[in-house]
Amino acid sequence: MVVTPAMKMRSIRAIIFDLDDTLVESTVNYAKFKTLVVERITSHGEPKDLYDPHGTIVTIIARYEARMRGAGIPEVTVRNRLAELDTIMNEVELERVSETKPMRGAVGLLKLLRKNGIKVGILTRGCEEYTRSALARTGMLELVDGIECRNANTKPKPDPEAYLKLALRLGVKKEETLFVGDHLIDAQCAANSGVPFVAVETGDVPEEDLRKAGCIELFHDVGDMATWLERILSSP
Repeated sequence: MVVTPAMKMRSIRAIIFDLDDTLVESTVNYAKFKTLVVERITSHGEPKDLYDPHGTIVTIIARYEARMRGAGIPEVTVRNRLAELDTIMNEVELERVSETKPMRGAVGLLKLLRKNGIKVGILTRGCEEYTRSALARTGMLELVDGIECRNANTKPKPDPEAYLKLALRLGVKKEETLFVGDHLIDAQCAANSGVPFVAVETGDVPEEDLRKAGCIELFHDVGDMATWLERILSSP
């Protein structure tokens, strides 16, 4: 028997989305975001050449945390310093959140999923205040069933912990989900979680790299994904 896309989708009970540059046009100044984080890290005596502000914030913070623990810095100090970085990131994220706009077709896609009984989750490294505000301003908050944001208690993507925690909150097995995102971190998170990855090209990652990362489908944006889903969900 040939397994069709429609047959595969019938086993999906929840779709988990990245937020920035997937469902919404990001307003976050990531250059400022990373520069301020690196400045705070180096103010604690870390060598500046170890932290490339052009790299991902995931890599920057992970390296700093590993070096602190490797140096035997007391846990309370580690947590306090990481909390300082969170505060910096929160402030930058919220600076222009009022300007947030939805990606083309994003609201329609979430409405389509709700109509078909498919739950919606948001997995983001953004803070909760930013995430809820961005979703509310774009008319999507009421269409979302669960959110997992950056927090001190859960390892963020690409670690699978946050994804699996969100699936549990949505009341579904990971095998009943797929992850939609625009970044290689999203692809890596999906792989680490053992779930399919659907990519959109609305971020800054080239199509070739997204395909190499193992996406099962690739769309220009979530508007095109909505068209695809509507077609297969309505098929017999």
